[in-house]
Amino acid sequence: MELMPVGLRGLMIAVMMAALMSSLTSIFNSSSALFTMDIWKRLRPHAGERELLLVGRLVIVVLVGVSVAWIPVLQGSSSGQLFVYMQSVTSSLAPPVTAIFVLGVFWQRANEKGAFWGLLVGLAVGATRLVLEFLHPAPLCGEPDTRPAILGSIHYLHFAIVLFVLSGAVVVAGSLLTSPPQGVQIENLTWWTLARDQALGAKAGDGRAPQKHAFWARVCGFNAIVLLCANIFLYAYFA
Repeated sequence: MELMPVGLRGLMIAVMMAALMSSLTSIFNSSSALFTMDIWKRLRPHAGERELLLVGRLVIVVLVGVSVAWIPVLQGSSSGQLFVYMQSVTSSLAPPVTAIFVLGVFWQRANEKGAFWGLLVGLAVGATRLVLEFLHPAPLCGEPDTRPAILGSIHYLHFAIVLFVLSGAVVVAGSLLTSPPQGVQIENLTWWTLARDQALGAKAGDGRAPQKHAFWARVCGFNAIVLLCANIFLYAYFA
């Protein structure tokens, strides 16, 4: 920030605040919908739309209160840097979900039990690191680092890679040790079954998928590969 001119610095702060507000609103909205539809509706099956809407708003108010109460914890960890704290939390919780999503899309053998144990082990390991970071904050400049080796020797970005590989290995092991999913269960849900279904439809003369749709599908796939390569490069460069 100090290297930017005054006008560009304000613009960058506005961009960061807008991104932060977008992330928080999406989290609040998803959490409210999750609690209202999956918990409250099961407790009260006959609840009307007005009641569900009121409960959802109250949940958002509670989440905002918890977020405000969490500010002292944030100030005491990661030297009070919000971006570093968010990246640290994301590196401890997102890799298991990412590993399950990637394996579920690109590997037909992945099943429900493997995904369950992979998510359980990954989140347990990530939550353990978060607890250790809370109990052992980073020392100030010039002070000796007496934290456990998992905190002092492994950067949180490197820990995300290790956690991703660990979660993927547990998913693979759990899937191979249990029965494979049936073809009906993964139909149109994985990369390979979707491509096979499209090929069969083209051979049968199905005209519901015009050529322009296939062209834009290739464009989207190419853009996704470019973005993935760019993210990997930036991740490896700044890690």
